[in-house]
Amino acid sequence: MPHNSLQELLAINKELQTRESEQQAENYVPNGKVEEFIKLVGSNKSFVNLLVAGNGVGKSAAGAMIVRAICYGKPNDWFNHPLFVNYPYMKRGRIISDPTTLKEKVVPELKKWFPSNRYNVKYETYKEGKSYEAKWITDTGFEINLMSNEQEPKEFESVDLGFCWFDEPSKKAIYMGTVARMRRGGTIFWTMTPLAYSAWIKDELYDKRDGIMIDYVTADVSDNCIEHGVRGILEHKNIERMLSQYPEAEKEARAHGKFGHLIGLVHKGFEPKIHVIEPFTIDNNYSVYMALDTHPRVPDACLWMAVNEKNQKYIIDELSFTGTDAEIAAKIKQKETSWNVQKRLIDPSGFIDDKRTNERSYADRLRALGLNFLAGSKNLLEGIRKTDDAFSYQVKEGQMIVSPEIFIFSNNINLIHELLNYVWDEYVGKGADEKDPKARPKDKDDHFVEDLHRLLLANFTYIRPELQKKRKNLLPKKYKPRKML
Repeated sequence: MPHNSLQELLAINKELQTRESEQQAENYVPNGKVEEFIKLVGSNKSFVNLLVAGNGVGKSAAGAMIVRAICYGKPNDWFNHPLFVNYPYMKRGRIISDPTTLKEKVVPELKKWFPSNRYNVKYETYKEGKSYEAKWITDTGFEINLMSNEQEPKEFESVDLGFCWFDEPSKKAIYMGTVARMRRGGTIFWTMTPLAYSAWIKDELYDKRDGIMIDYVTADVSDNCIEHGVRGILEHKNIERMLSQYPEAEKEARAHGKFGHLIGLVHKGFEPKIHVIEPFTIDNNYSVYMALDTHPRVPDACLWMAVNEKNQKYIIDELSFTGTDAEIAAKIKQKETSWNVQKRLIDPSGFIDDKRTNERSYADRLRALGLNFLAGSKNLLEGIRKTDDAFSYQVKEGQMIVSPEIFIFSNNINLIHELLNYVWDEYVGKGADEKDPKARPKDKDDHFVEDLHRLLLANFTYIRPELQKKRKNLLPKKYKPRKML
């Protein structure tokens, strides 16, 4: 082959390789969870959209591709969604992360997926005194500023915005400053492994998901596995090697996308997107049961559970209250007006008489006011196991193949909050690593959760309407005080 022909062939091959690298956005294929997140952002239904995921899921690439689709339109059919087809907001955006991530991850991802500058100028970048390209201006009219979590919160309250990409957790003050810049409408999308700064995000955003203002997708590193994920790219053996090197205190967050401050979460199987549903009418065809957790120094907590003919369980309402016995009894009766209440449970301490004051037990006093109670179980660990079993479900290829035993109405905000923050107690200090884990959760903010445990431990089932006790039979015909022991 003549020398010139060989040179031409090499040049052609190099050109083809260059063109292929320049078309990476067109060839981008997301894994299953990232596809779900792209669809969530692209639908433009929620103001704040979160991808809460472990390391290795492809979060930063997803964020950069979403920015690319906003600025230049959909690069392929994975992005065939309203926000990318007809972007409706101001052509000004912001990307927020820590300085190292901006320099070493975000900027390279943007350059990788943005259109090439080789023939026509598609964008210009300016460092503006930073160690990374801090300002990007596209030939489609967009201006994007890259800002660091180390900057002062007041710096985030400057220009109006149309979109913002948070890559990794950020401070609440920075988030609020950014939200204030979207007075003309906009969208926020967040890709994160929830370690630093993540507690407030869980409380203020993740736990308040409503599918309108806030929504999210969660992902495990295995979702990007060739063997176990959908269109994953990581080999399982390499994932295992990576996981083996994570510190135990960070593994839940880095591998599974669990919030770092809740690594010891008790009910890990509780997933609001699955278990929390909108309320519906509970008629006479449901058997209803109640549990009351009483404490002398904090408000009492009541929880009601309805059971249908398939023994599917629904937590339908809750009540937190203080007051006189008569006031409490009236509130409970008001809640139960239209339900077929079969049985009520109370913490066993509710049956203890106070010998110092010669006062009858709480359960005795409520019975005198027309409310009968049975003693609920105090078997905490069995209650936890029973609740985990009730939350268990199976999804295959996006379809529910095994439904949970229990669902929770969205109006039960106290129970939902407790489930999302109910953690195992841990030893602290220098000797913590040398001790076995504690076998009990922290005794804090657990009153509604304990009600849930007791209701499930009681194995309550559906009772056919014709066999259900009429409501008046729940109430004692005549109260006879017990003798004090």
